[in-house]
Amino acid sequence: MYKIDKKDSKIIYHLLNNSRQPLSILGKKVGLSREVVNYRITRLEKEGIIVEYPTIIDCGFLDWTIIRYYYTLQFVSPKKKQEIIEYFTNSDIVSWVSELEGSYDLQLNIYAEAVKKSIYPLKYQSIALKFLNFYDQTQKKYRKYIDEQILTVYNKSYFFDLVFLLGDKNIIPLCSSHFPYKELYIDKLDLEILHKLALNSRIPTVNLAHDLNITTATVTTRIKRLIDENVVWKFSAHIDWPKIGYRLYTVEINLKDYDKKYEIIEYIRKNQNIFWIYETFGRGVDLDFEFVFKDITQLHDIINDLSLKFPETIKNFRYYSHSKVHKQNHMPFK
Repeated sequence: MYKIDKKDSKIIYHLLNNSRQPLSILGKKVGLSREVVNYRITRLEKEGIIVEYPTIIDCGFLDWTIIRYYYTLQFVSPKKKQEIIEYFTNSDIVSWVSELEGSYDLQLNIYAEAVKKSIYPLKYQSIALKFLNFYDQTQKKYRKYIDEQILTVYNKSYFFDLVFLLGDKNIIPLCSSHFPYKELYIDKLDLEILHKLALNSRIPTVNLAHDLNITTATVTTRIKRLIDENVVWKFSAHIDWPKIGYRLYTVEINLKDYDKKYEIIEYIRKNQNIFWIYETFGRGVDLDFEFVFKDITQLHDIINDLSLKFPETIKNFRYYSHSKVHKQNHMPFK
């Protein structure tokens, strides 16, 4: 485990919330010079703590639906498990691959459908067919290694600042939530910009312009519009939490009293370790909370607290931790 200090922790916090901001501005926020911030970020990258810089994209605006798959494996050697993980990681409709400990072994986020529109390049129009083909091929290749496969579908999602990284227990997390209910025109150039930002949110504007053979002014204007229209949610960072003594935990809640759902959301959103909240449907999971904790004791405390606070509301809990995230790409299409 790599020990980070308070300055590193604050740098990680600000990169999670806007990894595209200039280092000079980030330096002012954490009380360091641009050069020292750059040195610290480079060190965190070399240590594998900062893995990459994904852009969080709200693909609901693109008429794409995310299905979350959970797999429990059987009869797998470490080599076979790695083969399965690589198969999922290499798929161009899989945006997230995570190795789990707890109720399941693997979690995938998969793009499942799209509304065909003439403004989309052809390769983005056949996601529904890609999903069906992906499912069929997965069953043919690995069905005998899958003990259980279950799915949920995203409805709404909420993203939170991980304020525990700032070391001030009085700060309440800020929440971003997007529910794409309006029509939005996205053309081929928008998609190309999103595709590159999804892989590296810190790619310089001049490099983007060169790669796409357009002006920097066009890139700047397009990115601003995508931000203003909430297509781009966050320029963020992928942190390997176990390397600094933390784990990403997921708690799934099946409700007995559905009317209390938003009371639970309002209650839990004040927790300094909350990262994501998802409203979902499928297999009896109504709420999906993601926390970053130091150990499982904190997770048990949350479950016990919710049980006491909402004794006649929650039917049951499931939970697991993410031991390793193998892929995070909101525009995985090749």
